[in-house]
Amino acid sequence: MSLVVTVTAVKEKTRVTDSSLDSLVANLIAQWVPMLEFAIRSEPLADTGNTGLQATLNLGAIEAVGGELLSQLAREPGAVESFSFGFFELGPAGGAAIDPSGLKAQGYARLRPFLKSPEFLAGTLGVAAGGSRTGEDE
Repeated sequence: MSLVVTVTAVKEKTRVTDSSLDSLVANLIAQWVPMLEFAIRSEPLADTGNTGLQATLNLGAIEAVGGELLSQLAREPGAVESFSFGFFELGPAGGAAIDPSGLKAQGYARLRPFLKSPEFLAGTLGVAAGGSRTGEDE
């Protein structure tokens, strides 16, 4: 079975109501869903009788596509502006440019147990892979 990701589901998850973005969302779905299906092991995708598993995979894919939509919108000229007056500064909320909403990372976390290799999507979704929690001097 393949993942089911719709324009409506992505727009609902991202709270986007502008219908002028429908073609952008459809294009992202066309690009991302095959890549995500390739990254997921075949056994979870084929287990169509497990509706909970399928819902989990679909939700993870919707979150990943939605996160990419929001990161693209954040990269639009003028989307991330700041204003300062003396010591007062007003700007966008913090977050990594590749995943400002954290939605891609949330989708990745949901899909991670089912991936062929957890590192496969790490750079794509803005999630660091590998590394160590110990310092060099320890």
